[in-house]
Amino acid sequence: MTQPAPQTASQAAPDRLAERYAQLLQRAVLDEDPLVVETALAEAAALGREMMRAEVPLEEVSEIHHEALVALAQAHPQVPLTQVANRITAPLMEAYMAYSLSFREQLEHRTNAILNARIDQLRRLESIGTLAAGVAHEFNNILGSIIGFSELLTDEVDPAAPGSQYLQHILQASFRARDLTARLLTFARDMPEVQAPVDVVAVANETLELLRATLPVNMRLVLETQATQAWVMADTSQIQQIIMNLCINAADAIQVRDGRIRIAIETRLDSTSEAPSSKPSSEPASEPPLAWVRLSVSDNGEGMSAETRARIFDPFFTTKAPGKGTGLGLSVIHGLVTSMGGTISLDSTPGLGTRFDIDLPALTGAAPDPATTTDPP
Repeated sequence: MTQPAPQTASQAAPDRLAERYAQLLQRAVLDEDPLVVETALAEAAALGREMMRAEVPLEEVSEIHHEALVALAQAHPQVPLTQVANRITAPLMEAYMAYSLSFREQLEHRTNAILNARIDQLRRLESIGTLAAGVAHEFNNILGSIIGFSELLTDEVDPAAPGSQYLQHILQASFRARDLTARLLTFARDMPEVQAPVDVVAVANETLELLRATLPVNMRLVLETQATQAWVMADTSQIQQIIMNLCINAADAIQVRDGRIRIAIETRLDSTSEAPSSKPSSEPASEPPLAWVRLSVSDNGEGMSAETRARIFDPFFTTKAPGKGTGLGLSVIHGLVTSMGGTISLDSTPGLGTRFDIDLPALTGAAPDPATTTDPP
């Protein structure tokens, strides 16, 4: 004879709770001692909280009550219906109320935990920005001395002397370092976001220069663009944050020695909308096409599974080891893209890499007035 499969712990818990509920229901209905009835109701409340901790679905709580009532009727057919009807409601209400209160407490606890984690993360990010700004200021002071003394030495060295070319290399490297710290200060500054016309191509070029100084040497950053300019309404720091977060995530996902991160920028026209045929002939036959700027970031990393792709934009979800990531980067990017009226999509294959496509509404028509545009840092 085939033996029944043993119950798992998750299956045994609801059965044990149902048995306890059936016992206290019989006590509440059959016992004439008010103290015993009150004790049964108190146990029903405690049982409701325990059902919540055991994650028993609410509809299953109703099923447990129904089965207990059927068992009571079968075991005691002589009990008058009026006695049953008057006493069965109280245990169920006690269990339901305790269940609901416990559920609400758990929700409040989880919400507070998420909010506290976000506040802690914002404080850490603020501290990092303050530290970066302080380091950049100090580094600028050192660079000022290097550039100043190098220029003084240039005046004293004959341009034809062998050491003159070395001084020029020192000055060029110092100027690059000065520009790097200037971009770091702009990125770390605490200023309100004000949307204005922004050239995504120019911001991408500046941001990638900053990234090349921080990513590993085996990581190749490649920028491909079909246009010299691609204008959108945004805040410069928003575009910087999107590019930096996506590139840093891509670098973390690359496990091969010849890592490659490709950033592509292109303009696209969406002319799928058609005008209704009932329009008068004096009106346009179709709506004007919408223009988009597509920013793509792809890598040759390890890719993502279907389960990871389904949760990739959830706050605090991360596949990195503890202490290596907060799980906020992609959720923040999703919020930024949405606030700019854009969309973000993901294409990833395990073992082959990942590609993020961000479509932002493009500014069409004449080039923006330089006096009103936001120049990249």
